[in-house]
Amino acid sequence: MSSNEYAEHFVDRLSLTPVDRDIFTGVCHSGAPLRAYGGQIAAQALMAAGLTVDQPDRHVHSLHGYFLRPGRTKDTITYLVERPRDGGSFSTRIVRAVQQGETIFMMTTSFSVIDPGPEHQFDMPLVMPPDQAREVDLAARVLPPGTKAADYDFPDQSLIEMRTLTDSDSAVEMANGRFERMAWVRITEPMPPDPLIQACALTYLSDLSMVTTATSPHRDLRGELQVASIDHAMWFHAPVDTHAWLLFDQDTPAASGGHGLARGLFYNEAGALVASVVQEGLMRTKRT
Repeated sequence: MSSNEYAEHFVDRLSLTPVDRDIFTGVCHSGAPLRAYGGQIAAQALMAAGLTVDQPDRHVHSLHGYFLRPGRTKDTITYLVERPRDGGSFSTRIVRAVQQGETIFMMTTSFSVIDPGPEHQFDMPLVMPPDQAREVDLAARVLPPGTKAADYDFPDQSLIEMRTLTDSDSAVEMANGRFERMAWVRITEPMPPDPLIQACALTYLSDLSMVTTATSPHRDLRGELQVASIDHAMWFHAPVDTHAWLLFDQDTPAASGGHGLARGLFYNEAGALVASVVQEGLMRTKRT
């Protein structure tokens, strides 16, 4: 399936086909050459889970996923949902993404009612507005030199816009060994207001740059590293509009043993912290 045939609208990247009770299928595009994009697999897994939650007052508040095998872009992915619990306030789901008989991704996710309680959050950093930031070519960051996005089944890049706050793709070195990256990101077309669709879209966006954040302090070694996402966790704090600009503030606290940790916070333009994400990535020296 070519990228032109794949999706005319971003919401199509989240769509699933029901097969049976708690069983769905979907198709994913490339995120690296000839590998399905992990953020889309996670987003579709969350969509599959949410479609089995019958209580409309329950919204996703967290997800925890593991990338077990690379996905293929030419085959459908089957999402199998388990329902461990539907309690008075929480609904828990377990999702397995299966391709050609093998589990390529697993997710546990929880949905809850929204109750009153105390509130606090980090302040959003003071940064330049999106119209002053530098646009990022997302496909060019992972494509081999001299190749085109169409050669690897990459989707239409115009549906996502990212603008970085640095002058280059290198990280900004902070005090005490801390590295931080910030970028504005959004989906360029209006999205349905459905909270599940919005959460799935944000999950998709959350995997765009976490691995590169973890490798940024070692940019000179990237050609020598085997890089992939290992696990991914998100917490949803407030309603979100993924068509509006979101500040994605990321840092990388540590890397060791061939793994690198990245953290990220999503703020809307009003300064509300809408979601948090943590990912560990593989970043080991290539084995000979």
